[in-house]
Amino acid sequence: MSFFKKMMAKVGIGNIDIDTQFHTEAFIPGELVEGVIIAKGGSVEQKVDKIYFQIMTEYRKPSPIDNEPNRMVTETVVIANILLGESFVFEPGESIEIPFQFVLPHETPISIGVSKIWIRTGMDIDNAVDPSDRDNIEVLAHPHTSAIFEALEELGFYVHKAENEYFPKHNYYLPFIQNFEFVPYKNSEYSRSVEELELVFYPDENGVKILMEFDRKARGFSGLLAEMMDMDESHHRYYFSADELEEGTSAVANQFRGIFNNLLGV
Repeated sequence: MSFFKKMMAKVGIGNIDIDTQFHTEAFIPGELVEGVIIAKGGSVEQKVDKIYFQIMTEYRKPSPIDNEPNRMVTETVVIANILLGESFVFEPGESIEIPFQFVLPHETPISIGVSKIWIRTGMDIDNAVDPSDRDNIEVLAHPHTSAIFEALEELGFYVHKAENEYFPKHNYYLPFIQNFEFVPYKNSEYSRSVEELELVFYPDENGVKILMEFDRKARGFSGLLAEMMDMDESHHRYYFSADELEEGTSAVANQFRGIFNNLLGV
């Protein structure tokens, strides 16, 4: 019977069962995540080589098939691997609670748009199906990023679209960026001069680096020519320090106003 149970565990029947429980319902990049893993032994003794978390999401990229140049496909990516523990033994039917804490990477995307974010809990067990648990999570904007969202809202912009997009740059270890498209509300301060803003945020404990694509509205014949030649779009990099962002929404909005007016030649 013992041999039979071991064979069943190899195909996942009577194996260890795990359930990850977090202390909070929402998460913020750069902040501490805490919780407990409840693990229950199966029908036989099993040695766990390691237990780990994977922070995961999805992004869109062009189809690799030559005859489908305009088709987008969805890829899954691991943002971070976090080792929690290794080399311990579960007795049959034994229940163990494993407390944990880790810092959610700053690169974790925000839960805006269609891309899902989840945490996969896994165990490596020799000669058996590895047990795992998946938990979809809600990720809120880092306070530094929130300050920029609020400043743009004060200037009359709102998020029109947010998406994880393929971005295979060698100076960034992930194959995607989270791109935010902002457009002005009707009759707002920049509704007649700005078509849209596209922003990518790189927050850390010291502030936020921003990559921004600034798209002017075409005006008259010269504006139409500029639009046709993509000359109406400008790409820029800015850095807002934590001290600047903590001055308040209006102060940050005024900084953006200066940036926009300079780009518009006002």
